[in-house]
Amino acid sequence: MMSPEIRLVRARVGLIAGLVAVALFTVCMLALAAASSVEAYRVTHGSGVAGVFTPERQHCTQRHGRRSWGSEHCSWSGTFTADDRSVVLVDAELRDDLGTSRGDGRPPPVSPAYVDVRADAEVVHRPADWWDGPLLATLAVLVAGTGLVFRLLHWYRKATRPFESAHR
Repeated sequence: MMSPEIRLVRARVGLIAGLVAVALFTVCMLALAAASSVEAYRVTHGSGVAGVFTPERQHCTQRHGRRSWGSEHCSWSGTFTADDRSVVLVDAELRDDLGTSRGDGRPPPVSPAYVDVRADAEVVHRPADWWDGPLLATLAVLVAGTGLVFRLLHWYRKATRPFESAHR
């Protein structure tokens, strides 16, 4: 049987390790979300080339997650043409389903659409792209991280309760 002092030390080490892991995970996920939203915001608000995206091919993939098992995510590839015709990308990708699902007909052209010719010129952004997905992902990470912290604190209190009550 483990002594109460060792049990307390193990609980403290477990709490600290858990909090560090949650903090690192949250920081990494927030950095990824921020990088994605900063690029899309920058492209749609100044440094991108404005134009029209004409969807041509639909690409659908199966999602495999606890809540999304069997659902699909679709995106479109097609031609991006700048308003001034200075840039034409034949196989550009718009990471949006445009309100369609597998097998639906081709949606109308998307305007305005933006590309960053200095960076990833194959990805087309829409004006709402900078906040929609990354903001929701950031909120989900913050909620999950907060939930994990409270769970770790609950576990720590439960693990140390018998020791504390015995030494009062």
